[in-house]
Amino acid sequence: MELIGKILAGRYEIIEKVGEGGMAYVYKARDNLLNRYVAVKILKEEFSKDEVFVKRFRTEAQSAASLIHPNIVSVFDVGEDKGVSYIVMELLESKTLKDYIEAKGPLSSELTLKIAAQIASALEAAHKAHIVHRDIKPQNIILNQNLVAKVTDFGIAKVTNTSSATITSFGKTMGSVHYFSPEHAKGGYTDAKSDLYSLGVVMYEMATGKLPFDAESPVSVALKHIQEEPVEPIKVNPNVSKALNDIIMKAMEKSTAKRYQTATEMLTDISIALAKPSNGLVSRSASSIEAGDTQVIPVLNDVPEENMVPNVRTRQTTGRTAYTPTHSRDAKVIEEEKPKDNLEDIKKAKKKKMIKIFSIVAVVIIIIGIVFGYFIRKIFGNNQQEEVEIPYVIGRNIDEVIEQYEKLGYKINQTGSDYNSEYEEGEIMSQSPEAGTKTTDKTINVQVSRGTRMVTVSNVEGKDIKVARYELENTAGFVVEEVEQVSDTVAAGIVISQDYKDVERPYGSVIKLTVSSGDGKEQIVVPSVVGMSLQEAQSTLEDMKLTVEVDYGEDESKSNGIVLNQSYPQNSVLKEGDVITITVNRRIINKTFTVGGIPEGTAQSDITVRVSIDGGALNNTTFTYDEEKREISFTINGYEKVSYSILVNGTEINTGEANF
Repeated sequence: MELIGKILAGRYEIIEKVGEGGMAYVYKARDNLLNRYVAVKILKEEFSKDEVFVKRFRTEAQSAASLIHPNIVSVFDVGEDKGVSYIVMELLESKTLKDYIEAKGPLSSELTLKIAAQIASALEAAHKAHIVHRDIKPQNIILNQNLVAKVTDFGIAKVTNTSSATITSFGKTMGSVHYFSPEHAKGGYTDAKSDLYSLGVVMYEMATGKLPFDAESPVSVALKHIQEEPVEPIKVNPNVSKALNDIIMKAMEKSTAKRYQTATEMLTDISIALAKPSNGLVSRSASSIEAGDTQVIPVLNDVPEENMVPNVRTRQTTGRTAYTPTHSRDAKVIEEEKPKDNLEDIKKAKKKKMIKIFSIVAVVIIIIGIVFGYFIRKIFGNNQQEEVEIPYVIGRNIDEVIEQYEKLGYKINQTGSDYNSEYEEGEIMSQSPEAGTKTTDKTINVQVSRGTRMVTVSNVEGKDIKVARYELENTAGFVVEEVEQVSDTVAAGIVISQDYKDVERPYGSVIKLTVSSGDGKEQIVVPSVVGMSLQEAQSTLEDMKLTVEVDYGEDESKSNGIVLNQSYPQNSVLKEGDVITITVNRRIINKTFTVGGIPEGTAQSDITVRVSIDGGALNNTTFTYDEEKREISFTINGYEKVSYSILVNGTEINTGEANF
């Protein structure tokens, strides 16, 4: 289907094709209503013919449209026009993360973490809205010139809080196999942790310039995701930081229980890794046994005797079957049945057993004594401890405080951290107990600042001010300051420009938006001027700052110069300077004029009659001359009035003016 040049929904003018994916084509288009360029994704024909697929596509696309986040491509509209299903998004004329990696090779650990943080932030917002992307890959991450990342293509996303099937439940798994999670590759249940696995693969590729798994066929790649452990990125690229290596390996755990559980958890580790890249963040167990997994338990009879533990109640060792005689007769029979030559060995065995039992009892008594002594000291010893005064540590660096006061016997306990613009990163912003408190407990609980929170300012130019406010204030935490500006080209209420965009600014900063107030022209309610004279109608409309154009019509029942009609009826709303046309009555009238007072003896050849009709130039006209009465007569066809001049031998002897 050829779409270039066509207008979708009477609004989106398709300009050129800019991309193609597995399910859709992407076009650059112009939104003629809001006067801006947009990207329009058109569902391919083989999918658009399936009504069930189209319905689910539209439902899930509408869910993605609800996401407003600086790192998610904004979706403006979703619809269908004559069988063409489409999604309208913001146009990003930039390159993909895949393009960037192919051009630059392995990225630095810091840049990898910064880009990953933006993607994780986008996933955090999507997951909180119960939307799983399911196709996170570098091709679906757009980078602008400032390396601000935006996640796009929620085309195969899944809405997790609904019971309806998604567009992938059609007998085959959709997505990009090199970035599949193991559960996705199996065709099993996918959730937010599946997106985090895919993000781990993307981070692996950013850090090393290579994919963790590759093979000749998609099936082989999928099997590697399920069965094989990836080579650690730090072994592929020694420049990868220890912290980044740990984050990638945790994100790519085959077991969802060992993987990051939320994007928020992953973001926390990323922020720590940016601050302390050489520190390890994640301790990865070598065991593959999870709670609930089937485990091989050794048969108790097979346990070596030296590993057996005595049962204090029965005096028998656990780990093997033993018969305990309950009657003296039984005991006697057993004793008689024992060979006499083994009697000495039996006695030695019993002696060893008694030694073990007494040793265990002694250990238990010692432990009880230690615990008892501890509580005695706790109860009575504290009364003897000297009271100390808690020092003031707010505003000081946590490491310096620990170094200074732990030498003096204090315990500095960091109970949490948060962003704070008043204190630099690492400075203590609150403490408990308060300074000056006297106590025998030298523990000081502190909250540490993470410094000023920096947030990327999204580009909201061309968006409605209400959408822009929500995106910047509700989502990103900025304060919007609005300045109105008259514009002949941008509709009222649309953002014309902003002082910061696609850069990081402190959380809570003021972002100034210049918003169109329209063309600034006053609205005018049109009056009725029908029946007025031309002069009266013109004066009325021009006083209201309208531009008047005059046209003429002919009505035998009306006087000349009367307004017959107007181009905009009464109570129409126009703007200052708009043109309104009025139709004025203009019918031709014949009128004969007789002028006397011609000097005696004047011949007709000596006389000239000149007339001006309706304000035109004076021109000669024909006339009749009565020498006896010394009068001349002439007939004129006109609309309003006539002016005349009578000349004898070139000298004006009479002038006049009359209305028709």
